[in-house]
Amino acid sequence: MSDFWKTRFTIDDGLGMGSYSIGHFAWLLLMFILIFIVGRRYRSSDERGRNRIRWVVASLILLDEIVKDIITPLTGQWDWSFLPLHLCSISVFVVLFHAITKSKFLEEYLYALTLPTACMAMVFPDWTGKLPFFNLMCIHSFSIHLLLVLYPCLLLYGGFKPSWKRLRVIIPIVAVIAVIMHFVNNALSTNFFFVNGGGDGANPLSLLENYVGWWYLLAMPVIGAICWIPMYLIPNRHKSKKK
Repeated sequence: MSDFWKTRFTIDDGLGMGSYSIGHFAWLLLMFILIFIVGRRYRSSDERGRNRIRWVVASLILLDEIVKDIITPLTGQWDWSFLPLHLCSISVFVVLFHAITKSKFLEEYLYALTLPTACMAMVFPDWTGKLPFFNLMCIHSFSIHLLLVLYPCLLLYGGFKPSWKRLRVIIPIVAVIAVIMHFVNNALSTNFFFVNGGGDGANPLSLLENYVGWWYLLAMPVIGAICWIPMYLIPNRHKSKKK
């Protein structure tokens, strides 16, 4: 049980569950099952029922983050990297504010940024190399990203339609935040937004960094375009055909 409470910074080497292991695929399967079951329930619900489901998921996401923020200081393992400044950590609060306001711009943010980044975290987890399956931080990392994938999927089940106009407003805002995070990372020795390193594990950014060094940063907008073109082109073409 002593390893259950440890973080990637304090646990011994050689205990990680590994990416694309049975445990990893189990989490991916759970994600697809929940999206299917909860999504169908969301689609068949009235607005009051949908609002209740959104609040339940938003509350679970916030609770998941709070547990991490309580346990790591209590066990003497808190680190600057646990600040909620990662792209997915910021999404925790975007989800909460959307549950309160139902803002279309927040919906766009969740669709354009939270959904693809949380999906990439689930497919290319950077914590499995250090943490075993039965570990609080491993469970937290999988569960919070799973829920962050689920929430924007619910919006899609509810009829959300992506908008290029709203995306054009969001992109420069996120770009400015990324520049700010570069200086925050230099001050705190962190890697928020992955602008000071590609991260751990076999994710696309770390692989690019191994080959081209800091030039991997230029791949970020390319990766964004690769994600956004089908995410926006396909729904908008479908909408045009319906018209």
